[in-house]
Amino acid sequence: MPRFDISRLRKENGMSQNELAQHLQMTQSFLSAIENGKSPLPIEKEEKLCEIFGIPNLKDYITDKKSENSAEAHVSKMTDSDLFNQLLSRFHKQAHSAESEHHHHDHHQKIQELESRLDVMFARFDDLMARNDRLTAENERLREQIDAYRTEIDALRKENYNLSKK
Repeated sequence: MPRFDISRLRKENGMSQNELAQHLQMTQSFLSAIENGKSPLPIEKEEKLCEIFGIPNLKDYITDKKSENSAEAHVSKMTDSDLFNQLLSRFHKQAHSAESEHHHHDHHQKIQELESRLDVMFARFDDLMARNDRLTAENERLREQIDAYRTEIDALRKENYNLSKK
């Protein structure tokens, strides 16, 4: 997926991030993440950008800058636990920026509840993985036993066939 220099396009047209974000129906922070290579530009927004700036396509704004912080590179290296912890951290920061103390307290309770649920889910996941390992080992043992019985049956059939020929 090509990366576009949205910042250059925006600045050339004298538009602020906030204004462009409103036209694109997204948050300013999401637009900032796109411009900084931390999030990809949603495909459906490419056409909208062309419409806003009256250009046929974005080919003149394709950039070859590769960002080590690109969302795809960053997320692909993260585990589900990392992603969830990052989400909790973001939720926590938003709670701290809230105006009322009561509201803030509710967020702390929600975070604790989510962390507790996550712990239960990870424990259940570990139990299921252990059970899966045991079942896989039992399945393998039974397959070996079936193979041994088949070998024995084949030998007995061969012996029976040889006896019936006499």
